[in-house]
Amino acid sequence: VGSVAAGGRYDNLVGMFAAAAAGEGKKSSGLPCGVSIGLDRVFAILWPKWVERGMRSKETMVYVMAAGDGLLQERLELVQERRAAGLKTDFLAKNKPKLPTQFAAGECNEVPFAVILGGDELKEGLATVKEQKWELVDGKGAKIESADKGTKVLRSELVTWLHNSQTFKEWSTDRLV
Repeated sequence: VGSVAAGGRYDNLVGMFAAAAAGEGKKSSGLPCGVSIGLDRVFAILWPKWVERGMRSKETMVYVMAAGDGLLQERLELVQERRAAGLKTDFLAKNKPKLPTQFAAGECNEVPFAVILGGDELKEGLATVKEQKWELVDGKGAKIESADKGTKVLRSELVTWLHNSQTFKEWSTDRLV
């Protein structure tokens, strides 16, 4: 990895930059010392360990999506309900986002639950919950593709269902950077 911080005499190197800053034809006094700090080296060591532990940089647990007609108002209401219940929830604030775009937005932050609203589900007071699974591949979190289409849950029971799921229990503790 190399050194994290170093200092010493950089007579000609520092003088070269100081002369360039002084302007053409002007003399600058030689600066005989310098320092270098490499925080990128610290992160190069820590990041794989964080990823290995399954840690994430955001706390979002639920990503609300729409299948079909956009349903912006309905998605916003569901997000507000989940947030009021103490769940870190997010959504893509576009009128008619495509479902793959919404999944990609949630996957960027390894969000463990996708809550999908559709026209038929809304009429019945339901939402589809799809649990997202992740694994470590080449030092990065990768989504495990699944044929599971999700579970239909009554909106009134959604918070309880999420809190009681094994995935929620695993992801809600000790998984943030």
